[in-house]
Amino acid sequence: MNARPQTSANTPFPRFQLYGEADSFADPGFVHIESIASRSRSHDWEIRPHRHETLDQLLVIRSGRMEVRIEADLHSHAGPAIVHVPANIVHGFRFGDEVDGDVLTFSAELRGALRSSAAGDPGLVGGALVLTPAVDLLARLAPLVEQLRMECSGHEQDRITAAEWLVGLLLLQVGRVAVDAGDDGSAVSGRPQRFRDLVDRHFREHRPIAFYAAALAMTERSLTRLCRARFHCSPMHYVHRRLLLEAQRQLTYGSTSIARIAEDLGFADPSYFTRFYRRMTGKLPSTARRQAL
Repeated sequence: MNARPQTSANTPFPRFQLYGEADSFADPGFVHIESIASRSRSHDWEIRPHRHETLDQLLVIRSGRMEVRIEADLHSHAGPAIVHVPANIVHGFRFGDEVDGDVLTFSAELRGALRSSAAGDPGLVGGALVLTPAVDLLARLAPLVEQLRMECSGHEQDRITAAEWLVGLLLLQVGRVAVDAGDDGSAVSGRPQRFRDLVDRHFREHRPIAFYAAALAMTERSLTRLCRARFHCSPMHYVHRRLLLEAQRQLTYGSTSIARIAEDLGFADPSYFTRFYRRMTGKLPSTARRQAL
């Protein structure tokens, strides 16, 4: 049964985990693959505009007609096509009923971890992207997509690690072609993506918004306009959401004391963390932990 999408005054577009399913924070190693037809057929081949707060998506379309909306931009294509949608970018699709392709959904944190763990700066595709690939790219991607499907549906040892590496290889292959084509998606998501990356690296430090604005060579007012346009919230609220996400992960999956979680997240006193968590969720951290057990 499909869950009701979540919206709020600051979120005019629905948020989903996977389209039509309840919104939830993503596990850092979350990877999922399915055919485009398997989900869009039941929605009359239309995926209405929505966003995923902590998930990226990569669509590999071998053939078929489609319309792609990324924020305010609308693209009409006949396959083959490659589409990358970063977390928090509003997107929607309309497919022809003959479409042949797959959609990969994975944690945005996984892409960040792949980038930071590699030597140098790997050319992983990062921004929003709609690309018409050459035949040789599809040939390189095909075995990776099939192997990923096997890892996600099987029970082999270390399948989660294998799936993460396959996602990295796919992003690297697409990133190479995007750079060669002179299109890294920066027109759609350059500064928003850089802001997200900065927040991922520094959210525990409780930096002021001036820090992020200076790192992006922007004024605080310009950064605020950008965040409200892309993320439908203020820059500080975005940082607070990232703090909350990490708190939820540790309360749900870990056994560390609430005081230690507060310390890890940069709060000077556990009581400050408790007030922050209650303000963001309406619950006490201790209540959230009990519910996760």
